[in-house]
Amino acid sequence: MNRKILLLNVVLLALFASMGWMLRSRLREARAKERAVLSKAARHTELLPPSSPAVPAPAAASDYSEVVAKTLFSKDRDPSVVIVVPPPPPPKPEEPIPPRPFYHGQMGFGAVPVALLSLDSKNAQRSYQIGDEVGPFKLVDFDHDQIKFEWHGKTLEYKLSELKPKESAEPQQPQEVQAAAPPVAAAPPPPAKPDPAANPAFGEAMGAVRACTGTDTSPPGTVVNGYRKVIVRNMMAEQCYWEPIK
Repeated sequence: MNRKILLLNVVLLALFASMGWMLRSRLREARAKERAVLSKAARHTELLPPSSPAVPAPAAASDYSEVVAKTLFSKDRDPSVVIVVPPPPPPKPEEPIPPRPFYHGQMGFGAVPVALLSLDSKNAQRSYQIGDEVGPFKLVDFDHDQIKFEWHGKTLEYKLSELKPKESAEPQQPQEVQAAAPPVAAAPPPPAKPDPAANPAFGEAMGAVRACTGTDTSPPGTVVNGYRKVIVRNMMAEQCYWEPIK
């Protein structure tokens, strides 16, 4: 029994001795290799600087359109801009044309012809030359067939027959007989208007105006029987007539 234990101890001792020798040899090889590596001189390598990075392009607003349209913090945001165009103002109503003047005739004995016009049937007629103001109108031109006015930059053209005053007949009212009413005294007749034909200074009637006679020597501006004397002088001749006073 003791031999077996002794033999086992010898075997174990031999095993430990071999392992120690192997470990020592490996350690010596490792140290030799380390010394060989450390004894070598370091190799010099030139390092080049890295290349500069590319300059990024400037940011454009269109690159963020998707971010604006799909933002999670504001659902009511919309990249599309709605331009509200106000409706145009309504057109101004066109001003109606005022009543046209009445035409009574014209005279053209001198170099400057005149037209006899009145603003309404109640006003007395006057003589107007081209360029005169006839109420709201301006006399532009006239001849024996038509007449032209200017009103607010518009040219109005009328036939002379359209501007002649129409004779209005007053409607007869039926007379009512009152049996019990007392008789009414008849009103005195109105005083007779002076007849311009009876004056020797008045000549032939030309519409509302009257020509002068050769025996009349009164100065211009003389007033006789509601008429005023007017003398128009030009380079060739002299024109004389009596016009009614308004």
